[in-house]
Amino acid sequence: MVLVSPSADFSGGGGAVGFRDVVVALRERRPDLDLVAVYPQKGAMEAECTRHGVRTEVARIGWWMYGEGWRGRLRVPFIEALVGVLVLPLGTAIVGALLLIDTVRAVLLLNRLRPTIVFTNTLTVAAHAIAAKLLGITHYWMVSEFGRDDFQLRFLFGYRRSMRLIGRLSESVICSSHAIERTLLEIDPTMATHIVYPVVDTPLGTPPERHPGEPLRVVLAGRFSPAKGQQLAVQAVARARKAGVDIELTLVGAGSQAPLRKLARRLGVEELVTIHGPTDDLAPFWSAAHVGLMCSQCEGFGRVTVEAMRAGLPVCGTNAGATPEIIDAGVNGLLSPPGDSNTLAANLMALESDEELRRKLAFGAVETAERFQRVRHDDDITAILGLN
Repeated sequence: MVLVSPSADFSGGGGAVGFRDVVVALRERRPDLDLVAVYPQKGAMEAECTRHGVRTEVARIGWWMYGEGWRGRLRVPFIEALVGVLVLPLGTAIVGALLLIDTVRAVLLLNRLRPTIVFTNTLTVAAHAIAAKLLGITHYWMVSEFGRDDFQLRFLFGYRRSMRLIGRLSESVICSSHAIERTLLEIDPTMATHIVYPVVDTPLGTPPERHPGEPLRVVLAGRFSPAKGQQLAVQAVARARKAGVDIELTLVGAGSQAPLRKLARRLGVEELVTIHGPTDDLAPFWSAAHVGLMCSQCEGFGRVTVEAMRAGLPVCGTNAGATPEIIDAGVNGLLSPPGDSNTLAANLMALESDEELRRKLAFGAVETAERFQRVRHDDDITAILGLN
């Protein structure tokens, strides 16, 4: 069996961790399988999978799309239009040529390895899926993102056509949430899909107490970008502070901190907002907080939401993407509409003023987060692949 990952380390986020968990599940459940993982280079994830007895192949794994996040940064319509006319056609041609080259290489690789199953992780890469189809090899695709709505990706063959291709190139598409499955089925109702929630097995914590006179400490972990909602969190904290609430915000993640610091200064809350760089260990941040945040506009799953809940924190999240599948409002957290800092601020103020409610939601968070267990995930993956 060949498993394809566009990332060789864990900087790829939840999708990379999900790939590692699939590999580990297959190795533990089917030690007789000859597993070969394909990466673009050697890295931390490749090293970890190798420790589990998985063979490695290094090959170029190019994307069949490119990012369009630059559109929001140009700010000048004429320049944006000029880039669209001159640069995008060239970019499309380059991506198309590279996909053709990658597909030929993938055909040669699969022809040499002769697997019975090919498994592609994330919708960003397609060469090995196409190669498997050409060679008549059963292919499965694991999709953990929306692509367009969360990462502003422009697909080589257009968004809807590319989503249909994902289904047609696969025996089944394994989705990390109902939200992703709904998006795919709205485009192609005939697509064969399964839902397998990712594993989240970080330590279970005890809901922390908040003592009288102690500020409400809230934390948001994730890559710094407009789509992840850090600006929304700063705005909500500023509104709550203006209403007299004693509150502090901690932001943790990779990316540029300057825009967030500038916003905090402009809103007069720079002393209430602490920003940290990326870390492999979020436990100290969870244990120091009273409430977790998930402010993404469109999250394919939201692993950090579950991590915060397992640590004993109720989570205030956005009512979009897969977040409502994790947060049951009034049971383990509270929800607010996407981009609505007023409602988010109101939810934070409700938890600040009602410690009994916050504690109730915290205990609910720990209890409901236990459903994202490794045993359930491993059972589902092996059954879908016909390997149980």
